[in-house]
Amino acid sequence: MSDTPSQSITSPPTSNGFSLIELMVAITLGLLLTAGMIQLFNSSKVTFRTNDAVARVQENGRFALEILKIQLREAGTLGFCAGQIPITNHLNTGCAGGSDDFFDPDLAVVGWEYSGTGLGDGFTLPTDLDPGTASAGDWDSEANSTALPSQLSGLVVPGSDVLVVRRLNVVDDFTADPGPPPNQTTAASITITGPNGLPEDSIILVTDCSTADLFQNRSNASASALSAGTGSCSNPGPGNNNSIDWSTSYGDAMQTFTVEQVAYYIGLNATTGQPGLYRWNMSRGTSAAQAEEIIEGAESMQILYGFSRAAPNGDGQSINDWLTASNIPPNGWPQVIALRLALSIRSTETADTDNTDITLNLGGSNITAPGDGRIRQPFSTTVALRNRLLVD
Repeated sequence: MSDTPSQSITSPPTSNGFSLIELMVAITLGLLLTAGMIQLFNSSKVTFRTNDAVARVQENGRFALEILKIQLREAGTLGFCAGQIPITNHLNTGCAGGSDDFFDPDLAVVGWEYSGTGLGDGFTLPTDLDPGTASAGDWDSEANSTALPSQLSGLVVPGSDVLVVRRLNVVDDFTADPGPPPNQTTAASITITGPNGLPEDSIILVTDCSTADLFQNRSNASASALSAGTGSCSNPGPGNNNSIDWSTSYGDAMQTFTVEQVAYYIGLNATTGQPGLYRWNMSRGTSAAQAEEIIEGAESMQILYGFSRAAPNGDGQSINDWLTASNIPPNGWPQVIALRLALSIRSTETADTDNTDITLNLGGSNITAPGDGRIRQPFSTTVALRNRLLVD
């Protein structure tokens, strides 16, 4: 019999898995953690989108007001000439489409009020803000008793006012060089010292501080002359009436300005479908004017005009009434000495899920925008027309 010790065989230790209950608990906890993380992510995303939308809205609003303030502060300037100067207007008048409203030399500012958006009125903006849904007759300007000029009809969204501003930019490169033929006659150009360098068809004002002439320059940039030659209402628009003589024979005391004639309005971007603040620059005539977007997201502009009554009811330097464009008395635009601008700016994308309609007070008008989850803010400013606050 062998004395070899017997070897015992032991089974390997067994591994016990999770029970069904443990798996269900683990899955439940995982789902809860995942849901919490998703909620946290969505909350952070909404916060970021809201903050970003607010920042962009505020940036656009401040920028838009600064642009408008600069234009208005310089409206009606006559350079180094103080007081009011009689201006001989060589531009064609009576042109179809309302060019007279744009280029009247006595109108440094002129505006049109959209029907139903006056002081105390309530107006609900349409959802699509399609300019095609409004007609020129929906706007009114009492000074000229006309609807919105046809050049702007189809560009402006419903529910928004329109403002046209004229300012002058001095040209320092030349002055008049008198010589035969006499510069005062209709057929003569104003001879200058060197090429004028100005784009053809620029609207020009020349003055010697005793008189002034407003015309559309028909000489090219290389010409050593300024010409008030002809040109029709539509090409280049408004063109000149060459039956009108120059007001004087200009000499080396002549100062030359290019006239920046710009309409500001709320339009619609055809590519993005977003509304925005636009300008329509007529400084080279109406046929060359093109719409230019300044900022996106502007959906309504409301304007009040500070009106100073003539003596004996006023002093011409103090605001007696804040009026809409449709309430300005006939021929009363020269008595406007300040403007109160109000804009509604919205974010271009939805920032939250709140679809409640929002009503903003813009210059005394209650403008309601449909709820669409966008951030909206009102912006307003009051600007004095500095050149209207000077008396002779």
